[in-house]
Amino acid sequence: MSRVRFDTVSVDYGSGPVVLDVSLDAVAGEWLAIVGPNGAGKSSLLRTVVDAVRFTGSVMVDGRSTTSMTDKERAKSVAYVSQRPVYPEGMAVFDYVLLGRTPYMGTLASESAEDIAFVWEALTALRLEPFAGRNVATLSGGETQRVSLARVIAQRARILVLDEATASLDVSAQHEVLETIDALRVSHDMTVISAIHDLTAAAQFCDSVAIMEQGRLRSQGSPVDVLTEAVLQDVFDPSIRVLDVDGDPVIVSLRSEETHR
Repeated sequence: MSRVRFDTVSVDYGSGPVVLDVSLDAVAGEWLAIVGPNGAGKSSLLRTVVDAVRFTGSVMVDGRSTTSMTDKERAKSVAYVSQRPVYPEGMAVFDYVLLGRTPYMGTLASESAEDIAFVWEALTALRLEPFAGRNVATLSGGETQRVSLARVIAQRARILVLDEATASLDVSAQHEVLETIDALRVSHDMTVISAIHDLTAAAQFCDSVAIMEQGRLRSQGSPVDVLTEAVLQDVFDPSIRVLDVDGDPVIVSLRSEETHR
């Protein structure tokens, strides 16, 4: 398990900062959710972990700056699933998951027996063995998300960074993927950092929540302390309510009285 530390991180694409002086911690072995309105800077913050965007400040993994790592070193520590993963045309599921082993292969080396074993282990964990020979492009949204997760499991990184990994899924598929992520976090001793649109999912699955607003960190803490009606109504919308359903928090946005007539 690994700890991630963001220290005064800022991102500016040239027209003003989209992330400004963000400092927060992802505790080793826990699941940190990054939430906030569209344009709050969530995705840009996540990209700093894999050095996919220029930034100031520092991102540390177990006390080491990620920018001081080589690409292979970083890939062995951090696995990243983007909001819209790109699947090479015509690639079979097995071969796509095998890409997760790339950091462990030499420049001209082919996959080892260990690499193959890790791929099958990942496929088995996500019940994807029957799809091993299928073209990734022929799978459903939920199936392709599981394939992306299988790739990062095979990668054997200690940190999993997810950018809205369930945003395009229906409710059932979303819940299944979140349950899978949580089970993998526990079984593989992973630290998970994810941008999540669904506030109820963040409240129910994550150990810690950080709210971003206009590029700044608004607050961070446990879901019960951070995802309160007062904060959410201020950051998102006055119509938001936090309900208790059988002991679990459910966060909804109600229609206003003006439109509900």
